[in-house]
Amino acid sequence: MNKENKIRHSLVLVFVTILLLFLSSFIKIEYDLYGIYLHSVDLFSDIKSDEAEENINYNIPKAKIFKAGFHFDEKITKAIHFWNPDANNSNSPQGVKTPLIGNTKQLSYFFDALKKKRSVRIAHYGDSAIEGDLITSDIREVLQDKFGGNGVGWMGIVSQDIQFRMTTKHTFSDNWENASLYTSNPKGLPLGISGEINIPKGNAWVKYETTRARRSLREFSTVKLYYSNAKNSQIYYSFNGGAKQSATLKTGSSVQELTLTSQSKSKYVTIEFPIADQAYFYGVSLENESGLFIDNFPLRGNTGVDIGQLNPSMLKDFGKYFNYDLIILEFGLNIAGSVRTDYSWYEREMIKVINHLKQAFPRTSIVMISVHDKAMKKGSNFITDPGILKLLETQKNIAKQADVALWSMFDAMGGENSMPQWVNANPPLAFKDYIHFNYLGAAKIAKLFVESLLDQYNKYK
Repeated sequence: MNKENKIRHSLVLVFVTILLLFLSSFIKIEYDLYGIYLHSVDLFSDIKSDEAEENINYNIPKAKIFKAGFHFDEKITKAIHFWNPDANNSNSPQGVKTPLIGNTKQLSYFFDALKKKRSVRIAHYGDSAIEGDLITSDIREVLQDKFGGNGVGWMGIVSQDIQFRMTTKHTFSDNWENASLYTSNPKGLPLGISGEINIPKGNAWVKYETTRARRSLREFSTVKLYYSNAKNSQIYYSFNGGAKQSATLKTGSSVQELTLTSQSKSKYVTIEFPIADQAYFYGVSLENESGLFIDNFPLRGNTGVDIGQLNPSMLKDFGKYFNYDLIILEFGLNIAGSVRTDYSWYEREMIKVINHLKQAFPRTSIVMISVHDKAMKKGSNFITDPGILKLLETQKNIAKQADVALWSMFDAMGGENSMPQWVNANPPLAFKDYIHFNYLGAAKIAKLFVESLLDQYNKYK
């Protein structure tokens, strides 16, 4: 038996490892590996002076991180957040009441609809910050409690956020061809209102099931299916696992609405698409009685500019069914994270996007939600990325030039260097990447926004 003491080998291994880690701190790494952005990590940043880091480039393209789809840790995804106004007091250090600015008179379309007590519909477009129905769900719950309405509204056929969406359980077969604004569309297929299109490849299906995450979303009685270019054929559906029923699709190139009605309140519905290339399917709306509905349209990794690619005739087709009273545009992080510091091109393109939406929805109010604070590490501290400040001014210019309202989420968080307060709150309101809100933070942002929106509404009344 070899009794040689091997402790020296272990010490050498530890020394070599430390040496390699030390040397790696001086190697610049910027590499995109299948949508995951890899970059250098300075192991000694906590002991460096601020001056030593002044020349470090912090403009990491966060859009790459969004594309990788990392969002929530396991504890958060298992915890269903219920709205609690007391737990999200807007007078806390993490949150400042911030009024809407810009052309608030343009909100009259939305406010008039609320006053008439008729069905009201809101479209909420955003980047990864609203995936999983984040922020949207909390805005929806407060407004539905106040103005009535029941149901989650829009749901896609195929979705990327099913693993962390708490408000609706969404499953589907794996034989769908799809294209979207946030992936690719090599065939140039006509994308729908959500920036997506789905085509069944034979015996495809989709299932939507309610959860108990929100009081107003626990049941539905109506499912509206949206499609175009259908073959003369039928789809099959069943509510709550009951008897299978059939419905005939209408042919034609324009967008069609097919209403499926349950005899009682339902917890889930399954829809089957038996024929390959049966139609272009865009999504469904889960609804109950008339009231207020908010559609969640997340565009992962997007700056918002791509909305301009949606065909005007397609938008007008959907406008016949979704006569939107308000459109919310919540973008920013995916442009702020790029190495580009000149946002003039973004200003021009977003003004075009807003005018594009105005043409399709001429009697619709539009409000922009600005970028929020994003922190970067400097020495042992986390400070606001300077690109955020410049982007915020650009977004204010966009709202001014496009003549719409704007709500500064950056100021509502507390302004410059506020993200660390959200990360270090008890309980935490944001993740330790110093970029993303968690469920509690998203709910707080939603509450701050709705307070400002309703303040403006009360002035209008």
